[in-house]
Amino acid sequence: MKTNDKRTNTLANKRQAVFTALACEYKPEIDSDDLFNIEVDLGSAIARTDYRIKSLKDKLDAVERQLQAVVDSTGGSRGLTSEKAMMQNLEVLGNQLKRYENTKANYEYSLELLSIKRSAQTDFYQKTLGKTYVPYSSKAKDVEKSKIERQYAIQWLKQNGHELEPVIK
Repeated sequence: MKTNDKRTNTLANKRQAVFTALACEYKPEIDSDDLFNIEVDLGSAIARTDYRIKSLKDKLDAVERQLQAVVDSTGGSRGLTSEKAMMQNLEVLGNQLKRYENTKANYEYSLELLSIKRSAQTDFYQKTLGKTYVPYSSKAKDVEKSKIERQYAIQWLKQNGHELEPVIK
């Protein structure tokens, strides 16, 4: 079986496998109706998957830039591939391009797997808890308000000779 066929087969089965694994993992909590712990734990797992997706996208962008830098350094067009370089007897360049192309393909495949996993996790969250997953975020501090407060404090200190009344006497 070729690598592409194996990957296509894996992608086709990944969603169901993740969904089944989550059902097994959270079966005790589901049986005891402990939805709070499922929400906390699964929410954390989804957030970790989101972080991994972001990290992988950054790596993919870096490889694409490296690949384009190699193509640009040769004065080649965007259409230059490892196969074209090999046909033009540019073996070293062809091998370098092939390495970047393989890395890019592997990152794209991994990104696709993670996207399927995240989709299965959020669907399981929805099915089990009956609500849509919303990423947790702490209350963000109002930056503009804090800048104004800081400017006001600096202005007050200038007006009062940079002296504060002692709090404890």
